[in-house]
Amino acid sequence: MDFAIAGGRTFAPKERKSKGFELASKLFLAGVVIYLLYASYNFLTSDPRFQITDVTFSGNHALLENQLLEWLGQVHGENLFAYDLSRASERLAEHPWVLSASVQRKFPQKIQIELTERVPYARIKFEKVFLMDNFGVILSEEKPEYRNLPLIVQPGVKPENFSGERVIQSLKTMHYFNKLSFFEKNPLDIAELKGHSRIIFSTRNRDLQIQMSMETL
Repeated sequence: MDFAIAGGRTFAPKERKSKGFELASKLFLAGVVIYLLYASYNFLTSDPRFQITDVTFSGNHALLENQLLEWLGQVHGENLFAYDLSRASERLAEHPWVLSASVQRKFPQKIQIELTERVPYARIKFEKVFLMDNFGVILSEEKPEYRNLPLIVQPGVKPENFSGERVIQSLKTMHYFNKLSFFEKNPLDIAELKGHSRIIFSTRNRDLQIQMSMETL
């Protein structure tokens, strides 16, 4: 016996059973796949063989590994697959000394971190002396190994209100002068910004000053 349906098509009972069996098979296979995926994920994220035991850094020169690990937070003992690489990269990039960071998994228990550090370009004096890079980013308080860098003095300005644009332009002008043979043995190494309109450059021996309008830089 056949059964008529809309549109004039008919289905025999055997054909209906065949389609029902096919649908049930697909649902069963989908369930198996979902279970296997869940079981695999559960295995990978809970097996102690995938706990992070080693973190390596490359590209860090000013920053020590223990400083970076402290900045990152908990890494050792975390699961390799559950560890958030994007968040770790973002966290590292928030460090004043870090220009960029890349974090990768290395199976079975290792995290590899590649850094590009900012390079100190000058010192700038507020209440204390700080280091800054060539983008005008404040890095940290002065370190002894960078005391040969040019010094920018900007009275009355605090680090949180600092704008590096005028300072960078001042440094470029200083470097331009220091390329001249006249300053070869006694280069300019201090630039003092006076308000918003004037700058005074001083030589290393403090025997020569150059005063300029900021508009001429």
